[in-house]
Amino acid sequence: MKRRTLLGTGLGAMVVAGTPVQAQSATVLRLISDRPAAAQAFAERVTRISGGSLRIEVQSASATDPAGFLATVSDGATDMYLSAEEAFVGTDAAFGIFSSMPGGMSPSELESWILVADGRFIWDILGEAYGVKSFLIGDDGPMPIWSKVPLSGADDLLNGRVGSVGLGVNVMRAMGAADIVDMRANAVDVASLDAFEGLSVAQMAEAGLLPRFPHMTTANAGRPTSSLSVGFNLAVWDGLSESDQLLLESCMMAQHGDHRSKSLHDSAFALQAAGGDITSHEIPQDIWNAQITASNTVMLEIIESGDLGADVGDAYLYFIGDVARWSEIGESAFFLGRKGALSK
Repeated sequence: MKRRTLLGTGLGAMVVAGTPVQAQSATVLRLISDRPAAAQAFAERVTRISGGSLRIEVQSASATDPAGFLATVSDGATDMYLSAEEAFVGTDAAFGIFSSMPGGMSPSELESWILVADGRFIWDILGEAYGVKSFLIGDDGPMPIWSKVPLSGADDLLNGRVGSVGLGVNVMRAMGAADIVDMRANAVDVASLDAFEGLSVAQMAEAGLLPRFPHMTTANAGRPTSSLSVGFNLAVWDGLSESDQLLLESCMMAQHGDHRSKSLHDSAFALQAAGGDITSHEIPQDIWNAQITASNTVMLEIIESGDLGADVGDAYLYFIGDVARWSEIGESAFFLGRKGALSK
């Protein structure tokens, strides 16, 4: 695939500038989130590190509200959001790439693309088109498929009632699933599903869902990452002083690392605590093959959606092509070797 010329001009959205509130020499930023614990932890960190010169007021929203966050922040109704940007795939599917691209990068690879390669530049181009500036602030990690009974093959997903989120919904659709529920867009009775993806082990345990969905199937190509982002109204971000921007970026990086570490810890210990309540299964080969084929279809749809989607998709694919071999002989090879050693 030939890489397209990146478009640095002509993509800017009409941005309505929100105005950070100045209160007793403190800058106050308004944040909306469907992840109140993560948002509050970030707000407290910013207040503590800034000595109170920067404060964030958190407004909590329901799990089905995030699709509207992009417009709310871009229009200046609030200053920033904290959520998974896969909630915006109905506006532009390219946003899903920065949360979880089925069949795509691992959390470490996605971080590397954004932090040290051209992912930051590409994300800025996408954000500029919609009036936002986004940053990583956490990752719940890869997620399995949860089911009421063991999955024996692709037909179990295609003929059952399945739930997913973000680009995973598009992948399920491309696989030919007949009854798909977008769990971010709709309030859903999870018990009505036969299988779904989108929750970690820790989140399943906290929600009390393990007794109903005791079967965990991995590795799930549909959910290799589960990244969270903070998105600022672009004019608000540009209006902050350089020192405030640097402070916020430092706080977001620290919060991102804390969140990733805590997610890994919590799911590891939730799995241990669950014991026999969870039955682990290797993914049937025909499900994996169908997921990868459908993921390629979804990526092609993003690339063919226009110049912006082409820039995002091409950059993503080029980087994953560059890093894949090292991931295989680095982390993946080590984990496989360690698994063999620990089993002895």
